Amino acid sequence: MLFNSIQFAVFFPIAVLVYFIIPYRFRNIWLLVTSYFYYMCWRKEYALLMLLSTLITYLSALFMEGRSLGAKKAAVAVSFILNLSILGFFKYFHFFFDSLDFLVDKAGGHLDKPAFDVLLPVGISFYIFQALSYTMDVYRGEVKCEKNFLKYALFVSFFPQLVAGPIERSKNLLCQFDERHEFEYKRVRDGLFRMLWGFFLKLVLVARLSVIVDLIYGNSADCTGYQLMLGTFFFALQIYCDFSGYSEIAIGAAKVLGFTIMDNFRQPFFATSCKELWNRWHISLNTWFRDYLYFPLGGSRKGVFRKYVNLMIVFAVSGLWHGAAWTFVVWGVLSGLFQVFGDLLRPLRKRLREFLHIGEKNPVLYVLSVIMTFMFFCISLVFFRSQSMEQALFIMKSIFSAFDFGSVITTSPASLGLGVFHLAILIFSLIILFAVDLYKEKGYIFTGIFARRPLVRWGFYYMLVTLIILSANFGAEEFIYFRF
Repeated sequence: MLFNSIQFAVFFPIAVLVYFIIPYRFRNIWLLVTSYFYYMCWRKEYALLMLLSTLITYLSALFMEGRSLGAKKAAVAVSFILNLSILGFFKYFHFFFDSLDFLVDKAGGHLDKPAFDVLLPVGISFYIFQALSYTMDVYRGEVKCEKNFLKYALFVSFFPQLVAGPIERSKNLLCQFDERHEFEYKRVRDGLFRMLWGFFLKLVLVARLSVIVDLIYGNSADCTGYQLMLGTFFFALQIYCDFSGYSEIAIGAAKVLGFTIMDNFRQPFFATSCKELWNRWHISLNTWFRDYLYFPLGGSRKGVFRKYVNLMIVFAVSGLWHGAAWTFVVWGVLSGLFQVFGDLLRPLRKRLREFLHIGEKNPVLYVLSVIMTFMFFCISLVFFRSQSMEQALFIMKSIFSAFDFGSVITTSPASLGLGVFHLAILIFSLIILFAVDLYKEKGYIFTGIFARRPLVRWGFYYMLVTLIILSANFGAEEFIYFRF
């Protein structure tokens, strides 16, 4: 059941209405039932895997209570091994088999492909990571073991953020299921607005950006370097709007019900370095890797060289988490390398600024830093978007060696796959996105201006709704991160 579907438009109001009508003691049970129903709308079998992961982590935490340190470590190890084995089989079976088949073929051998097919359960990477964080938090003593299985199962399966995050922590979300949430007009209004903003990003911006990106990357062999660069630029915007749009809908839906879940994006394209960009992008996943992989590896406590090795391990694993293909691994490695080189070159940049008498907060320097950071991000995304290493390398080569300045002038709206009308809507919507992100970057609370000016609020609502209606002819595609 996609957020951007008629089914969800029926499901969500019913879920909210019943939640606030029924007695308080039955509300968690209702949310658990609706969450499993929501997930089973994809495939009923998927729910069994989620239940299995829930049981493993729940029992592991129960076992740790009152045990010795060695027993706790064994319980954590079992929890991680079993859960990662589930994830590895369903997400990476074909990847590992194809990689092994390639090596055997190079050695002159042959492997018979298995007769069965392994389907990727939607959202498996997200709910397994969320469940594993609970196991580790109990081990560290950051949260107490949850005795109520139904409440813990709800923590793992909470439908607003189940399929694509944000990946919540037990110390933030689990305790909220003990709170009494009453219907509050302001909270519901703010939650619905965040959902509306997410639908605007998905249905208006992503719908049009995906047309351009699919056209260019689907015909990369016939495109000039400029067109491929343009397609990559639009893909950066597409994946940002797509994933932040999902996160906004998830956060807004949870807020309507009375729950607070973490923000997942913080204006990443205003970052002035690759490190800062990743501190603003997919925050729930990056902090997960920081707390449960980077720090356990030693973080930056064991010297500069070890710090960079740990950083590269984290980003290589992050790349593999995003997709079962070597293109994702290369994307992750590149993202890590850009951070390492950025850190190594920091003293040189500082001396250069001092030599040129340029302040660190110089506006021209800030704009250039933002542009350069975005360009490095786009370079890495070539591997993220490409269907194969061959295509990625071809696109990279074309961008840097087959850049045709004449095509910059001759490119028409028709060549982008959009008519003039929809291209105008895209440009207008991108201006809205930039203005909103700039407003938030300045430190303003976006809903604050609406609270003081009802006419502005309703005018903005109607504008977003109108743009969404004008996008009705575009198909309702799944969110990109559903694939991970």
